[in-house]
Amino acid sequence: MTERESSSLPNAFTFSPQACTPVETPFRRITTALPAPETAPVLADAVRYFPQVNCYQPPIVWDRAERYQVFDAAGNCWIDFSSTAVACNSGHGHPAIRAALAAHVEQGLLAQFSFASEIRVRLARRLVELAPPGMDKAYLWTVGSEAIEAALRVAREWGQKRDPRKYHLLAFSGDFHGWTLGAHQLSGTSAAKPWLQHPDTAIHHIPFPSDNRDGPTQLDESIAALAERDVHSDQIAAVFIETLQGWGALSFPVDYMQALRRWADAHEVLLIFDEIQTGFGRTGKLFAHEHYDVRADLLCVGKGISSSLPLAAVLGPAAILDTLNPADITTTHAGHPLSCVAALANLDVIFDEGLIEKADRTGLIAREELRKLQQRFPEHIAQVSGLGLLNAIHLRDPTTGEPDKALARDLVWEAVKRGVMLFHTNRETVKVCPPLVIPTEAVVDGIAGIGEALETLV
Repeated sequence: MTERESSSLPNAFTFSPQACTPVETPFRRITTALPAPETAPVLADAVRYFPQVNCYQPPIVWDRAERYQVFDAAGNCWIDFSSTAVACNSGHGHPAIRAALAAHVEQGLLAQFSFASEIRVRLARRLVELAPPGMDKAYLWTVGSEAIEAALRVAREWGQKRDPRKYHLLAFSGDFHGWTLGAHQLSGTSAAKPWLQHPDTAIHHIPFPSDNRDGPTQLDESIAALAERDVHSDQIAAVFIETLQGWGALSFPVDYMQALRRWADAHEVLLIFDEIQTGFGRTGKLFAHEHYDVRADLLCVGKGISSSLPLAAVLGPAAILDTLNPADITTTHAGHPLSCVAALANLDVIFDEGLIEKADRTGLIAREELRKLQQRFPEHIAQVSGLGLLNAIHLRDPTTGEPDKALARDLVWEAVKRGVMLFHTNRETVKVCPPLVIPTEAVVDGIAGIGEALETLV
């Protein structure tokens, strides 16, 4: 099997420097081979000290990042379309966040476990104020997978207190919720689990709905298929929903989601929206489930909550989150004080700078440019999808019509060589999700760079 045909990403940190055509625009600059020869010792040490599982993204040694751009030590500059895996909503190193962190470091509270602190309570209050009506508690964690695990535990215990048989959980094929044990099992069939010898038999995946069919009918079919397997609606505690499927920026049909809400209400089933990638303005709404005009029972949030340091949370009503007893589950660094400081400053930036509305406006321009790219390469780009500044192009093999994961992998690297920082999804998609502060001119220039890269490959 050739590298082009392989289903696995290579250890990119072993790449030798490749000659690049010089690039100089107002927003991106490439002046050396890539990876830059002077960064080779750092990559060699990365290969030496990191397991290969950590060595799969483009082999660029980040030196610094500001707003919507990334720089290496060799003078190269990239337009960042990664937002560090869709996290830096307010941009890299926003001055307000840096100033807040510097002030707090001087104050000295750098760890606190589960003890109370003013900064942690301030953040919880702010999150509750921003949350949808009826959500009056914030359960703080460190990373998104932890928030999903906590929501899973809450949902199961909440369900079984109503009926001992009410412990089944639903999720959607293609969804991704994280790498920890429960979160990975909630993730769809594309998240391979051959290592798992005893999977949770009460987690069930139903098909992701199509835009081309009636939404309520598709839901009815899925519920009927579950019943044939002796899993009945009243035995289901919760449905976990990746609000947009992150790998492809795919949204649900509105009629499907509204039918799901009606079914959930009829059977006392929680709808738990995974907003870890989509929250805090990323899709042009504060939370992406607002696009569907439905109520969420729990929200799992992270990434853009701080646009910087690790932080996540589960937001929901006391009647649900207080299902767990004191100390049932916690962790040492959940709601770390520095992360709380960063989050409070970040939320101020998002609202003070109008970044939610800006994401909506800029996202329209991004999709317009991506559709122009699709018109240039109709045989290779099957679809453009997304909301706000969470977008993707879906690549296919023009001969077979099948998804082209290898082309996506190659396109990421070719675009990086042209000054556009992308990241691998390990699927047939290339995601375009810059920080929300990006100027529209930089979005247009970055997508032009993707077009330049694709032209060299096809």
